Amino acid sequence: MTDVFATLRATDVAFNDDFILLTLADGRRTRQPLRWAPALFEATAEQRAQWVLTTDGLGVNWPALLPAQERGVVDVPHQVWDDRYEAALARLKAAAWSLDALSDEDQQLVALWRMEADINNGGFMQFLCNWGDPTCQLALRALQAMGATQTHAILAGMRGLLDRLEDDPAIKELTDLYGAMTEQEQEALHAFDEAYFARPEDLARLGLKNFGPEPLIT
Repeated sequence: MTDVFATLRATDVAFNDDFILLTLADGRRTRQPLRWAPALFEATAEQRAQWVLTTDGLGVNWPALLPAQERGVVDVPHQVWDDRYEAALARLKAAAWSLDALSDEDQQLVALWRMEADINNGGFMQFLCNWGDPTCQLALRALQAMGATQTHAILAGMRGLLDRLEDDPAIKELTDLYGAMTEQEQEALHAFDEAYFARPEDLARLGLKNFGPEPLIT
């Protein structure tokens, strides 16, 4: 376990009406929506108190209520990575949504968040059409820096299918790209989407190794 993960071991678990509240070894707090685990939503205080850590301390299980998961019913790095995204998005909002006003690191984090949100929701073309090629290139750079080789290869493969269309005069808008692809290219794009949906890598853990968690305010 690297040092960054040693600081993210869960030390306490509490609840409010909507969230599972976690305190971590470095003093930070994070949370997971209770609705993600309906058995906990309906559990008594005594049942909720019967939590146990995963072997590495980075996850929390409730064996009496739910089948134990290797990374926990609550996966702490996943939540801390979400917090990292939320902090970068908050800085984007404070900058009047100007991506160029952010640090390079925050630009990469915003691009990764957009990639994850849009490809998971509607595939690569939704991501590209919503945010454009500069954001795609930022996401590719971030994935390479993280060592997310499989996800980088998938995203690069998706983007590579469009190379031949870059100078096509018939392409007026990004939304024209899909219709200009051959049937074989469209099938290849769908195959890449499916490969992405299979989540070949743990982007939260790779992202935390590279970017670290959001710095604590002291």
